[in-house]
Amino acid sequence: MNTNLRILTYFSRFLLNFLFLINLESYASDSLRLISYQNISTGEKFSETEIGGLSGIVYDKNQKRLIAISDDRAFVNDARFYEFNLLMTDKIFSVAPVLVTKLKNKDGMLFKKGYPDFEGITFWGQNILVSSEGGVNRINPIEPELFLFKRNGDYLENFPVPEKFLPSKILTKRNEMGIRDNKAFETLSTSLDGKLVFMASEEALFQDGPISTINNNSHVRLIIYKEKKPTKEFVYKLEKVEALKTVDLSPGEIGLTDMAVIDERNFYSLERTYLPFQNKNIIKIFKCKITDQSTDVSKIASLKDVSFISIEKELVADLDDYLPLMNPPRLDNIEGLAFGPELANGNQTLIVVSDNNFGKNQRTLFMGFEILPKK
Repeated sequence: MNTNLRILTYFSRFLLNFLFLINLESYASDSLRLISYQNISTGEKFSETEIGGLSGIVYDKNQKRLIAISDDRAFVNDARFYEFNLLMTDKIFSVAPVLVTKLKNKDGMLFKKGYPDFEGITFWGQNILVSSEGGVNRINPIEPELFLFKRNGDYLENFPVPEKFLPSKILTKRNEMGIRDNKAFETLSTSLDGKLVFMASEEALFQDGPISTINNNSHVRLIIYKEKKPTKEFVYKLEKVEALKTVDLSPGEIGLTDMAVIDERNFYSLERTYLPFQNKNIIKIFKCKITDQSTDVSKIASLKDVSFISIEKELVADLDDYLPLMNPPRLDNIEGLAFGPELANGNQTLIVVSDNNFGKNQRTLFMGFEILPKK
């Protein structure tokens, strides 16, 4: 490399990093510092299964492992979750698969093909809690469910799901109440003290209004569980679908895909937008707060034509800002979010993962961040 080219390369890197830091400082809330990232190519195998469809994650601090649920509907391999050894410091971030566990239904059998659609995963004590989206667009709808499994994959029980989330069994009533197809329980997390479970659908229920578009914000219900029972529901206001400046109208979609819960009032949320015409994912992380003014809507059957106050939220990071630090400089279908280990300086970490949809043009992307608290 000649001297002029070397100087130009160094200057370009300096400018990108400078702009990157300026973007971070523009956010009003906490900010994130990218520690590192790791790609797993579609088709990579572990223990005779294909690693893919990773839609939710949770960190086991005792074993220093990251656990990831696959949303494979038992078509590629049986319903399962993976355990990854995690190495994470202020300078290093790496994951390596060490175990795959197959999940069993209440009859002690592997789940039938096409039945499970596991999207979220978290801990309940020493056991594993997993959310399933179910399915609406079929002759016999599958209800969204919240399963509790032993760490070895054996079924223990179901947590109850409020009736307002369940699709009607009557075909002519399908589009009037309950979850929308493929837009149900993506989000699942346990508070850091292990006492509360937060679960939310990806998009608004039918009876609560339309989904988000470039002109409309939708309203998503967040359920809080205590002692295995749903106790409260609050409204999370989803962002509008972004339209790129070069596109007047976008057929894209957005969803609340995961969260990392701090306590009964505070959590981080992950929103994923996909713009198919641009084949682009827009990923944003927010810090959210349930205030004294936030309305408990658990007793409200429909959010249409009623007054309520949503959860407060503020932007922490637009992951597009980290593209100059990545190779290739491209995000993927990021759906999972979880706290990682605490760093030596006392700062907490966040980890995200993408669902590759088992597509040959996608990959599983892990990203590890340090949370820089607002001063």
